[in-house]
Amino acid sequence: MTLAPLDLAQVCGVPLADLEAAGQLSHYSETGERDEPATDDTGFAEVLGITEDANGAAVELEYYLPNGASLLELGWTLLLTDADGVIIAAAETGLIPAVSPEGATSTGTVTALPDTLCATGEALPPGTYDLVAVAEAHGTRASGTPYLERTTALAFPVELGEIDPEPESPLDDVFTCNEPGPDSIHTLPDALGLTLAVDLPAGPWASDDLPEIPGVLGTADGRTILATIGQGVHAALVDADGVVVGFVHSDSGDAWLAEIGPERPVELGTPQLLTVCNPDGSLQYKEGLEGTYTVWPFDTATLKEIQYAGGTAESSSETVIVIANPQEVTFTK
Repeated sequence: MTLAPLDLAQVCGVPLADLEAAGQLSHYSETGERDEPATDDTGFAEVLGITEDANGAAVELEYYLPNGASLLELGWTLLLTDADGVIIAAAETGLIPAVSPEGATSTGTVTALPDTLCATGEALPPGTYDLVAVAEAHGTRASGTPYLERTTALAFPVELGEIDPEPESPLDDVFTCNEPGPDSIHTLPDALGLTLAVDLPAGPWASDDLPEIPGVLGTADGRTILATIGQGVHAALVDADGVVVGFVHSDSGDAWLAEIGPERPVELGTPQLLTVCNPDGSLQYKEGLEGTYTVWPFDTATLKEIQYAGGTAESSSETVIVIANPQEVTFTK
């Protein structure tokens, strides 16, 4: 069993009211034990919300199953209309396997909001729109008979603004492949009270078997800082010409929320990996280095709250780079 899909190319520029009048958005439910569509014991669809970030906007959708039913496949069609009710953008997920756990009453989906005008292919401009989400569900009723259903959510208002670009990492302001590194420890960006102390293991370091770099994250001026931090120390490698040629990375992508203060230093330490800068600025793993380089240890932290020694506190969402004193290390392949 299947339902005739909405043809996105055909609905572009069509008033939503025309689709409603033609019955293409009407609720339809059919089960294998009936000859006619059923209107009782049916599911329904809902748009829960819209989220925006630098990658665009995403739609949170929910499909609620008929009583006791089990879901097998679920697909969504998204229709975006302008102030005149005309469809200006559309997208579909296609039917996707969506086996529901026993006893589940609904299932959620997050998918991208249509971001281009269907008539021109240009980016959707900021403005106010209505989103209509149409769910198609295939499953099995409590009786064991199969069912298929099309149900349309109520129109959801969407306010799209200018999306700010993803902020640059503070790392890019200090260490960039094939660009000059810092002049000295005194020209580094403000870490808002965080400090990093590192005693690098003695060299030479084998490129394919780097030692763990132990570090201690602390604070200055009696501050206590709540921040999300990584578990290990990273480092930038600068050659004799003062150019960044590679990085040592913590071999752990895990981050955690830590309270760091005068009496609460945080120890860092994980296995390390070496990456070398390619001519185009990309990084290459498992490439060896030979020679002596200046190693700049660092960590990044996203601050949540700063408590000052005098007892005042302020919230923060700033991401900072915390850099330790540089040291020279010899590498071997």
